Amino acid sequence: MPISELLDYFNREQVRQYGERLALRDALRMRNGRVVAEYAGLRLGTLFQPMLPVEPEQPCGHEALLSVTGRGGRLTPSSLFMLASTAEEIVYLDRLCRTLHALNFLLQPSVGGLLSLNVHPRHLAGVRREHGLAFERILRQCGLEPSRVMLEIQPDPYRDSRALATAVDSYRDYGYRIALDRITTPPDDKVWAARPPDLIKLHPDLAERSGAREAVLAARPRLGGAAALLLGADAAMARSHGLSHVQSRAVAAPAQALVGPTWRRALFP
Repeated sequence: MPISELLDYFNREQVRQYGERLALRDALRMRNGRVVAEYAGLRLGTLFQPMLPVEPEQPCGHEALLSVTGRGGRLTPSSLFMLASTAEEIVYLDRLCRTLHALNFLLQPSVGGLLSLNVHPRHLAGVRREHGLAFERILRQCGLEPSRVMLEIQPDPYRDSRALATAVDSYRDYGYRIALDRITTPPDDKVWAARPPDLIKLHPDLAERSGAREAVLAARPRLGGAAALLLGADAAMARSHGLSHVQSRAVAAPAQALVGPTWRRALFP
C-alpha cells in the first residue's frame, strides 16, 4: 500500500477508535520525505540508533527513538507523555508513536532486520488484555511481522508481577521479541525466568557501579543466556564485561536513516 494511503488509513482509524477529542484527522503526515506526527501542538519524529553485535561489528537492528519539537525547541519524550492524563490518552499516544516509527522504518531504502520500539509503562497498565493485538494489525498494514519487532519494557518493581507476566505472555503469543530496558537490578525471576527476554539493556549508570552491573549479568544464565548491552558502552568496554552488543552515541549516534546493511542475516543469537 502506498505511504499516502497508509497515512490516510491510520488517521481514519485513529479518529474512529479514539474520536476527534484525542486524534487529529491528519495526526500522521509527510514532511520532507519523512513521516511526522502531531500531538498537543508538538511535532513528533523518529531517529534510529543501531544495536551492534560485538563480533562481528555489523548492524543487528535499530531502536527507534522519539524526537519531540515544540515552538521553543526540543523536548524530552518523558515530558511529552506527562501531557497524557488518562489511560485512554496514554494508549493512544503510545500507539501513535510506535505507528510513526513503523512508518519511518518502512520508508528506509534497506528495510530489513529488527525494529526495536519502546512500550510506555503506563500503556502496559492501561491495556487489560490482548496486549499486542492492536499493534499487530498496524504492523501488518505496514508489511511488517511482529517477529521483526522487539518491544522494550522497563520493569517496574512496584507493578503487579502477575499483570506484567500476562502482558509479556500476550506479546509472545503474537510473536514479538522482548527486551528489558535500562535495567539496574536483576530482573524478577517470577516473571522473567519462565519468559526469557531476547535482550537485556543495562542502564548507563551501571558503567560505574560494578557491583550492581555484575549482579545483573550474573542473572543472564537464569534468563536463557539473553543477549546483553550496556547503554553508552563502546566495544572495548562491552568485551571487557562479556557483553554481546553495543548501543552507544560514541559508536553510532541516533540518525534519521538506518546505519549500514541492517542485518540481512540472523537475529539475536
